[in-house]
Amino acid sequence: MKVHEYLKESHIILDLEPGDKRNVLEKFVSALKKRGLISKEKVILDELLRREGLGSTGLEKGIAVPHALIKKIREPIVALALIKEGIDFKAVDQMPTYIVLLFLGDKDNPGFQLKLLAHICRMVKETDFVENVKKAETSQDVWSILKKEEEKI
Repeated sequence: MKVHEYLKESHIILDLEPGDKRNVLEKFVSALKKRGLISKEKVILDELLRREGLGSTGLEKGIAVPHALIKKIREPIVALALIKEGIDFKAVDQMPTYIVLLFLGDKDNPGFQLKLLAHICRMVKETDFVENVKKAETSQDVWSILKKEEEKI
């Protein structure tokens, strides 16, 4: 399973403004709604915040993977936001987070999301994905970097 197969260029936000974790998630979800990718903005934000309440999804090396299972979602949504200044996402390594990789999956198919999460964790540990994406200038750059780094694992 490869993340780049689910991440479309229109799902990549290169200039998400910094803020606290909640504010960043609000801006991210709002941007997804404006792009027509989601319709239940409040439901999705509430589920993401509920999940964050269980423990931060901030990993290491500057990436966070907020995720939620939503009832009756037609197809999984994978979106990526780049925050050039970095934010405090309460990451495991206590370092700033620059990339927020968001997954929304169907509540009736949690296995898909678990596989994606496991894959991204492995990619972060075994490649320079985060450092390379931080230098990206276009959505195409981000997508190409993701594909290239995934081919290494």
